[in-house]
Amino acid sequence: MRDEEFLRSKVPMTKSEVRAISLDKLQLTTKQHLLDIGAGTGSISLQATLEHPQLQVTAIESNPDALDIMQKNMTHFKTTAIELITGEAPKAIPEATYDAIFVGGSGQQLAEIIKFAHAHLGSGGRLVLNFILLENAAAAYQLLQQVGFNDIEVIDVSVKRWHALGKGHFFKPQNPTIIMSTTRED
Repeated sequence: MRDEEFLRSKVPMTKSEVRAISLDKLQLTTKQHLLDIGAGTGSISLQATLEHPQLQVTAIESNPDALDIMQKNMTHFKTTAIELITGEAPKAIPEATYDAIFVGGSGQQLAEIIKFAHAHLGSGGRLVLNFILLENAAAAYQLLQQVGFNDIEVIDVSVKRWHALGKGHFFKPQNPTIIMSTTRED
């Protein structure tokens, strides 16, 4: 989905190229229940819901501005397939088993969120985390290993878009994003 399809505000959004890779890493084709932690504008939840109609999506967000724009995006895309929860992760997340968990924001609760993910992902469940800060990615990698995730894939995605500048053009960079993914094995 193109970024322009989403209603926007000052709330950060996972951009289309990073979103495409993150959704691919979640392997949602056969999944039934996705948890989106730090849902922001809702771009991950919404694209997942629209592309995978079998999917039950639970999204959690604590930022009032993000909740507002996500609710507007849910109305804009005419979807009621997302359960939007107001609160902080992992405290406000419903106790359930999830097939896939996406972490777009951790609100300083990274260790607790990773422990929650390990405890609530079903066997073969996918966990994908996005970071722009190297320190957070490094901490997440160590935490994933500590709780028992193995085979952790880490990639760095840098996207630049073609823009006009005077009589010429240049590539304007977006924030590089670290995408970390792993599978819950028993």
